[in-house]
Amino acid sequence: RPIFRERTAYYARVAQEESTLIARLSKVGFLSKEDAIRLNASGPTARGSGVDRDVRRDDPHLAYSELQFKVVTDDHNDVYGRTLVRIGELMQTYDIIEQVIDGLPEGPIGPARPIRKVSAGEAVTRYEAPRGEDIHYVRSNGTDKPERVKVRAPTLANLPSVARMLEGGFLADVPIVVAAMDPCFSCTDRG
Repeated sequence: RPIFRERTAYYARVAQEESTLIARLSKVGFLSKEDAIRLNASGPTARGSGVDRDVRRDDPHLAYSELQFKVVTDDHNDVYGRTLVRIGELMQTYDIIEQVIDGLPEGPIGPARPIRKVSAGEAVTRYEAPRGEDIHYVRSNGTDKPERVKVRAPTLANLPSVARMLEGGFLADVPIVVAAMDPCFSCTDRG
């Protein structure tokens, strides 16, 4: 829908031109590219520090290998950089949605039939969630209930970076540093 692009373009202009916003977010929550890699930061937290990594491109699944999109990175290494990444990712999302809609095959859409019993074994899969790489591990014993399920949510991966991002900062910076990570703390309890 054009309205989403228009609103996002407006927010992009504000983020790039509004001097008070730029001043408040710049040099806050600094995370170098080296620290982002060392601490295993994920998603916009890592890409806002110049880490060019995205599961959709690096390990494509489903239709991602057939889609054209850009992995948005920024090298400000701070809350401002993470803000610019998130805005840029919105525009990429609109492009992806349009490509998927345009590429849908003709024909009926029917209900999915759930699999009630899974063969014994184990699987690990990962995908790019809005907050970063989400990893799922499942082990089956051949029944209709999994023997083990473990989820590593992106928030959990990004938590070690928070301590680094808060070093040398002010107490007033804590809320925006944490908000720029877009945490889902309940997600970290899964698995």
